[in-house]
Amino acid sequence: MDATPYTIQLKDPSIDKSSQSILMQDIFQKVLRIAKLDSNVFIVGEIGSGKKRIANLIHQNSRNAEGPFYSYYCVDINEDEYKEAFWGHLQFTKQGLSLKYDALEKAIHGILYLDQFSELSPIYMINIIDSYLKGCKQLFHNNVQAQPRLVLSFNLESYRGIVKTTVWNQLLNRLNPIVIMLPPLRERKEDIPILIEYFLEEIKGKYEEYKDLNISKQALCKCFNYDWPGNIRQLKNAITQGAILSYGQTIESRHLPFSMSWKLPYEYNGKK
Repeated sequence: MDATPYTIQLKDPSIDKSSQSILMQDIFQKVLRIAKLDSNVFIVGEIGSGKKRIANLIHQNSRNAEGPFYSYYCVDINEDEYKEAFWGHLQFTKQGLSLKYDALEKAIHGILYLDQFSELSPIYMINIIDSYLKGCKQLFHNNVQAQPRLVLSFNLESYRGIVKTTVWNQLLNRLNPIVIMLPPLRERKEDIPILIEYFLEEIKGKYEEYKDLNISKQALCKCFNYDWPGNIRQLKNAITQGAILSYGQTIESRHLPFSMSWKLPYEYNGKK
């Protein structure tokens, strides 16, 4: 077997260097236009498809790019934490008693990104949005420019359930958002080589002992032919594992996760 390392030749896409997909190039074009507006944004996609990355691109290209990008993870948080972050609470300060909205105030002049918003119960969804709108009126009525822009992420499977309910209509009516749908990695496989190159360079930049890290043609083909149900996140984990198991040298097919193979671990030469 030829184990010659494969050097990926990067093209020069005009929008984003981590994608060659026509689908993603179209999305990046839309993101650049959306970023200049003040509209709230819903980002829908499968787990690991890069929703937070798109949210960051919106922030980086917005008029408030110098402001904070405050990400709030909406899973496994108890009611008290939700109340403190979103529902407003009284706090004593040197100026006296004031109403505080922690999440809003951490995102002033920036973006408030609610990660995994779709995993909340419908009651929490509506309560948080109502609190966001109420808090913005109370905190920013004299300075609308300081109001943080709201970006919500929806996992595709949860979105399919939510979109059929009255909760979805309430979210649309309250926020009047722009909705961005992200394609899964299996529908834009031309991005796989360039993403792998990006992950390799990232690892090499972090660890001196991995400066010779590369990937073989066979391993690259295996990555290209796999459907990646976990999308970009799963691909990154696979390359990270390959880097470790190859001792920072050439990632071969055997260094990639076993889950990418159809064979069972106890099969050998076609026999069990």
